[in-house]
Amino acid sequence: MSVEASAPKFKPPGLKAIGIGVAAVLGVLVLAIVLFFVFFPKQLAAAEAERRIEEATERQLTLGDNIDITFFPALGFSVDQATLSNPEGFPADTPFLSANRIVFAVKVLPLLRGAIEVKELIFEGAELNLRAEADGGANNWTFPTEDTPEDQTTIEDLRLDDVRMIDSTITFQGAEGEPLLLNDVDASLALQSLDAPAQMEAAFDYRNQRVNVTSEVGLPRAVLEKGETPLTARVRADAIEADFDGVFRTETGALNGALNANGASVRNLLAWMGTPMANGGGFGPFRLSARMAHEGAQTALTEAAVRLDSIDATGALTLITQENGRLRVNGALSSANVDLNTYLPAPAQTGQEGVAVDTAWSSDPLDLSGLRSLDADLQLTLGALRFQRMNFSNVALGLRIANGALDARLTRISLYDGGGTARLIADGSGATPRVAIEVDAQNVQAETLLRDAIGFDNIVGRGRLRASLVGQGASQAAIMRTLRGNASFNFNDGQWKGVNLAQVARTVQSALTGQAAGEGSSTDFAELASTFTVADGVMATDDLRLLNPYVRLEGRGMVNIGAQSIDMRIAPRAVNNAQGQGGDLSVTGLGVPFRVSGPWSRVSFRPALEDVVQNQVRDILARQGEGNPLATLGETLFGRQPATAPTTPTAETPATEGETAAPTTPAQPTQPQQETRPRNPLEEMLRRAQERRTQAAEEEKQAEPTP
Repeated sequence: MSVEASAPKFKPPGLKAIGIGVAAVLGVLVLAIVLFFVFFPKQLAAAEAERRIEEATERQLTLGDNIDITFFPALGFSVDQATLSNPEGFPADTPFLSANRIVFAVKVLPLLRGAIEVKELIFEGAELNLRAEADGGANNWTFPTEDTPEDQTTIEDLRLDDVRMIDSTITFQGAEGEPLLLNDVDASLALQSLDAPAQMEAAFDYRNQRVNVTSEVGLPRAVLEKGETPLTARVRADAIEADFDGVFRTETGALNGALNANGASVRNLLAWMGTPMANGGGFGPFRLSARMAHEGAQTALTEAAVRLDSIDATGALTLITQENGRLRVNGALSSANVDLNTYLPAPAQTGQEGVAVDTAWSSDPLDLSGLRSLDADLQLTLGALRFQRMNFSNVALGLRIANGALDARLTRISLYDGGGTARLIADGSGATPRVAIEVDAQNVQAETLLRDAIGFDNIVGRGRLRASLVGQGASQAAIMRTLRGNASFNFNDGQWKGVNLAQVARTVQSALTGQAAGEGSSTDFAELASTFTVADGVMATDDLRLLNPYVRLEGRGMVNIGAQSIDMRIAPRAVNNAQGQGGDLSVTGLGVPFRVSGPWSRVSFRPALEDVVQNQVRDILARQGEGNPLATLGETLFGRQPATAPTTPTAETPATEGETAAPTTPAQPTQPQQETRPRNPLEEMLRRAQERRTQAAEEEKQAEPTP
C-alpha cells in the first residue's frame, strides 16, 4: 500500500468555526476597549493636558473632577468647573477665564508632532475677565509666543477650527472708569494660525440691548504680541449700525480707519450709552461718515460728513470722554442750512387780528437741562441760519457749551440786507432756564427784521438796531415777561404805516375822529430813533423822536414785550421847516399830543389830554442797573469777561437796580422837559374843553331828582 494512499486529506474549516473565531476576537476587542475605558487613567490624562496648557500660556489651569475622555471622532475631554488664572501682576483672586463646562478636542496626528489643532473648544457658562493698565501698559490677554524655548509647546502652535462661547459673560476693566459688561454672550472664533486671518461672530446683551458683531482680525499674532493688525468690524443694534475698516493697535487699544454709522435717534443712542438727554425736539435720525482715529478717551473724526435731522455738515470733530462722565466735542463744521427751530419751542404767532396777547408767546415748558450732559467748543460756518422767525446768512458762529450753558457768538452775520454781530446765551445749569441775547445789526431793513423778531411790521426803513437783554423762566412767555437790559434803534428814510402823524399834528378833528389812522395812512420820516431801558419785559423810553420835513415828534412811553402791547405819548409839532434827518428838535410849532396804545396787532391813536404814562416810564428808567446784564451772565457762567458791544446810554442817568428814582415836585429845579417849553394853545383849548364837559356832566347828574 502506498504512502500517498494512506495520508489523510486537509479539510477547510466550516463557516460555523469561522464565525465562532471572529466572534471570539471581537469579544476580546470589546472587552479590551471596555477594560481600557474602565481602567484608563483620566486624571493622569487631565494632568498632562493641564501641564501642556500651562506651558503654552504660563497660566495656572485648574480642572474639576468630573472629567470625560473621548477618542472618536477626536481625542479630547470634557470637564466641569475649569479656571485659567491671570498672569503675574494682575488680581489673583479673579481668574482670567472660568467656565461651568469646557469641551476640548484635538486632532491626534498633529498632536504627535507637537502641534495643537483644536477641532472643538466649547465654553459653556464662561466668565472672561479682561483687564488693561493705563497708557498702553500691561494687559491680561497677552500670551507667550516665539520668546519661549524651542522644545516647549506654545500658543503659537495652536490652530482653532471651532471655538464657541455659550451663555457667557465678558467684562473689560480699564485703568479708570466703570467696567464694560457684556451679558449672555454667544460667540464663535475660527483661527487657522496666528499669521492667517481669524473670523469672529458674536451676539451679546449690552445695557439691555442685543448687539450683533461680525469681525475679521487680519493678523492674530499682533493681538498677542501688542502689535498692529488689520481689523474689520460690523455692529448691529437697535440704537446704532456701524462699520469699521482699518487697523487696530493692541498695545494701546488705538483704532484708525474708515467709520460709517447711522441710527434712528441721537437721543436713544445717548440714553443707551448712559448719558440721556432731556425730552425735547430734534436730535433724531443721524448719519456719520469719517476717518476715525481713536486712542484712550479721545476720538478724532476727520473728513467727516454728518447728518442730523435735516442738517448736513462737513468738517472735523474731536470727541473726548471726560473724567466727569460728560462728552466733550471740539472741532469745526460747515453747513449750507441750519434750522434751530427743530430744537426750540414753537415760535409765537403774532401780528394777526384777534390774537390774544396773553397766549401769543409759547407757554410750552422750556427745558435746557440737556446742556448739562455735553461740553463743546465748535466753530461753525453756515450758509443760512433760522432762529424762530428770524433768518440769517453768511454766518460765522462760535459755539461753546460748558457748566450746563450754551454761549453762541455770531462774529459774522448777514441779515435783512444788512450785517452785524450777535450773541446768545442759554443757561440750563439751574432749575429755571435763563436766556440772554445781544444784537448789533447795522443797515438792516426795519420792517422785515421787526416783523420776524417781535411780530411788529409798522415801521419801514433802514438803519441800526442794538439790544442787550436777559430773561428767565420756564417757558418762552415767562422769559419775555422778565426781560431786562437796554436797546436802541435808529432808522432813516422810512415810513410809519397805519397813521398819518403829520395830519394828526395839524388838525384837531383828525385826532378826535381817527381819520388819520387806518389802512392806507402812513407817515414818512427822515429819521426815527430812540433808546430804551428794559425791566420786567417792558421797554421804556423818554427820547423817542421822529423827524419829518414838516413835523417833529417827540415821545415817551412803553413797549410791553411780554404782553405784546404799546403805550406811547407822542408830542408832534407842525413847523415851517423842511429840514429832516438831523433837524433841530427845538423848533416850536402847533400840534396835538396823542397816545399810541393797544396790542401790536390793533394799535389805536387818540388825543393825549393827560400824561398818564410819564410816572411809569420814569420808574422803569430808574430801575436800570449798572453794567451789561448779558456780560455779567456770561462772566458768571463761563468764568471770564466776554466781549460785548457798546450800548447807547439812555437819556436819564440810571439808578441802581432795585431802586426807584424819586419823583420830582414843582418846587424842584429838575422839571420835565415839556414844562420848560411854551404851552401848546391847541392842547390848552382841548384840556379846558374836556374839563368843562366833565364839570357840566357832574352838575347835571347832581341836579337830577332822587327817586
